[in-house]
Amino acid sequence: MGSSAINIKKFVIAIIVMVVFFAVGYGYAKDKENIIPTREKVLKMYPMFEAINKIDPEKFESLYKEIKSMPYTENKEIQNEFILKVLSSLNVWFDSKIGSLLNSASDEAVNKYGRHFINSFSILLKNDPTGVQCFNTVYPGVIGDLDAFKLKDDIKGIEKKTNYLNSIADSIARGDKVNRLPAEQVEEALSIINDKLIGKYGEDYYIEDPKELAKQPSLVCRKTLDLLREVLALDPHLSAEILRYINAPE
Repeated sequence: MGSSAINIKKFVIAIIVMVVFFAVGYGYAKDKENIIPTREKVLKMYPMFEAINKIDPEKFESLYKEIKSMPYTENKEIQNEFILKVLSSLNVWFDSKIGSLLNSASDEAVNKYGRHFINSFSILLKNDPTGVQCFNTVYPGVIGDLDAFKLKDDIKGIEKKTNYLNSIADSIARGDKVNRLPAEQVEEALSIINDKLIGKYGEDYYIEDPKELAKQPSLVCRKTLDLLREVLALDPHLSAEILRYINAPE
């Protein structure tokens, strides 16, 4: 059976944490006398950081230290470089965790992850139909650096919709039972979706080389969106199992 060539464990955290960093710290850039919110306030105000603390308290503490060390300057290039450095570290962490997290979380929590991804990429493509900003979110540095300031404006409101990671963390904490389907059944359902999308995109559907994808920047986000929409249209248990399969730990 065919399997998806698309890896969707890419920079999901970045496109929501970006706004959080601006809200927590960069709003103070012009007033150095302001004080960064306390650890407790950050946890209370921002669901994403609350979830990270539940999953990996040490990671949250390191992130909070980064917040407190943010350089207060009006130089956007320096700010952008700092934010991208922190996000790169955060995405390495997320990529290493998401497979095991989805394998241990309920179908409802897993499907929330898929819906969040659809919402985030849909907003990026709506605000930049060329797909350059979305492409740079997935493959930073291939055709240019991610513009944190443009992204901040593009994804306004996404930080209010970060409950998917809390849902995963809470499901794991409750010990929700996960009923697994045979791999063959999951692969067959995914193969049907792949065949449908190959009919739409042709061989472009299986392009994975970032340099080749850069020739048509919107492709990686459009085909990933189509894949996820097809998956989420299935029975909720099957869709959750496909998301677990796609994000399986390597």
